[in-house]
Amino acid sequence: MARLTGKVALVTGAGQGVGQGIAFALAAEGAKLAVTGRTLAKCEASRDEIIKRGGEAIAIACDVKNLESMQSCVDQSVAELGGLNILVNNAQEVPLGSLMDVTDDAFEAGWQSGPQATMRLMKLCYPHLKGDGSIINLASSAAKRWDMTGYGAYAAVKDAIRSLTRAAACEWGPDNIRTNVIL
Repeated sequence: MARLTGKVALVTGAGQGVGQGIAFALAAEGAKLAVTGRTLAKCEASRDEIIKRGGEAIAIACDVKNLESMQSCVDQSVAELGGLNILVNNAQEVPLGSLMDVTDDAFEAGWQSGPQATMRLMKLCYPHLKGDGSIINLASSAAKRWDMTGYGAYAAVKDAIRSLTRAAACEWGPDNIRTNVIL
């Protein structure tokens, strides 16, 4: 029996890469999926593959740098899939490069798509997750590198996600919301 039968998961950045793999794995365990990302066509391809494999999924265009887009995404996920049990914050624009080379715009995009989006989505999903919820945030071990050359801005935004995750685990644990971070 699939361990996640009856559960609903929302995965950001699920149109490709790691997010797509997470969505496929959750669906294989029986979860219904809201496959979200900036590019609807990529999300639709992930959705179609989940359905082809026998799962249930919807595709939603969602810009994690836009609060209204995130609110609409959560509302649509809950309405169409009947609730929400799992949130996976995977989407992230990556500000890589030396500190002198990372532009303000790239760092701001990393901040908005990373820690700010993570916090916003956790708060938007909180009422739906209370009682039986799980949040999985993706961060990075980059902040633990011996040589941080080229990784300073990236590690900064990812470590902020790690801190927000730890706070949510402490604050929302009593509400039966498990919150974990994957580095």
